[in-house]
Amino acid sequence: MIISAGALAQSLPQRDLRIHTLESKIFNNTRKIRVLLPPHYEKKRRKEGYSVLYLNDGQNLFDEADAIFNKAEWKVDETVTRLISDRIIGPIIVVGIDNAGKKMRPNEYLPWEDEYLDPPMQNPQGSLYAEFLEKEVIPFIESKYRARKKREARILGGSSYGALISLYSALKKPDLFGSLLLESPSFYVSDAKILAMAESAEKLPLKVYLGVGTNEMGLKECGSDSDGGEAVSDIRRLGSILKRKGLADGGLKVVVEKCAVHHEDAWAKRLPDALKFLFSTD
Repeated sequence: MIISAGALAQSLPQRDLRIHTLESKIFNNTRKIRVLLPPHYEKKRRKEGYSVLYLNDGQNLFDEADAIFNKAEWKVDETVTRLISDRIIGPIIVVGIDNAGKKMRPNEYLPWEDEYLDPPMQNPQGSLYAEFLEKEVIPFIESKYRARKKREARILGGSSYGALISLYSALKKPDLFGSLLLESPSFYVSDAKILAMAESAEKLPLKVYLGVGTNEMGLKECGSDSDGGEAVSDIRRLGSILKRKGLADGGLKVVVEKCAVHHEDAWAKRLPDALKFLFSTD
């Protein structure tokens, strides 16, 4: 039996997406925080609380009309709701943290200058992002929602620069987040300084999901023999570093998708497997 996409959407519980305004003293700006609650959140008083997935670039997660780059989205609400309803993962809260807009996004997501960025962003403030999460975002969420207040219950993720700053923040504040979801990460920035940072880290995440395509540059032609170049080799390098430093067996998942490009459609496609890996025992 073939079920249409429309019928499938109607069979799922209606999403509970709440939007807040957060004023940041650290970055001296204001942004939206988008909170997706699990089905029946108000009816079921789960005593132990919920794990929380924090995702950067909140504009690109739930509604393509809000997306600031491509008119595409991660389809987070549809995917999470379906996986919870099918009992593939346990109920979780998803927090979308809006970026500061096209012009200022690099300022918050770059801990170091990106020499390939046009126009350049000098003296970016990404080194403050972990503090922003620790002192402003997480307390805001944990004061308003029934979130578990433990490292292992907080997962941080994003794509591109949003993945870079996720890894940077988790390494800088290792007691904040237990796991990471990193899609098409921009590890190349500043001669892959993030990999050197991982090499010297004293405390590792519990789980790390890494996703990338072999055609991140979006070339017109992509053969089955494409190795993905630096984008793929960098995540493999990170995987090797984590394993060598003692990441537990089963704590790493690397997905290299043939000919997939740097786009929300690719991240949406890989999201179900990422969530199954990260929340398989939740």
